[in-house]
Amino acid sequence: GKGGGGGMGSQLRSREWDLSKLPVFEKNFYYEHPDVTKRSDQDAADWRRKHEITIKGEGVPKPCLTFEEASMPQYVLDEVLKCGFPTPTPIQSQGWPMALLGRDMVGISKTGSGKTLAFLLPAMIHINAQV
Repeated sequence: GKGGGGGMGSQLRSREWDLSKLPVFEKNFYYEHPDVTKRSDQDAADWRRKHEITIKGEGVPKPCLTFEEASMPQYVLDEVLKCGFPTPTPIQSQGWPMALLGRDMVGISKTGSGKTLAFLLPAMIHINAQV
């Protein structure tokens, strides 16, 4: 064969989806904690600069500096706190609000910086909410 699955799928037809008949897909699970709301834009910018975080786009939420500020369901928060981590890592602090909002984001960080949990915990919350 020539690769590409031997023409697999070549007989598939394009499908017109009636979006009004699809189930509602909730994307926003982020609720800004009062402590985050009180944090000034300048404080958030200073924190990002200190942690070498670059953001682009409109309406980027302020980082969550504690696990409690991240607006995760209690069952997730309980498990994270049991692990004994003192605070979220920088990529988690900025990434969780973005991911919980259902926003597109690209996170680039060193190995061991907490990237996996920065994406995985919000993903589990999104998946659990759709069932």
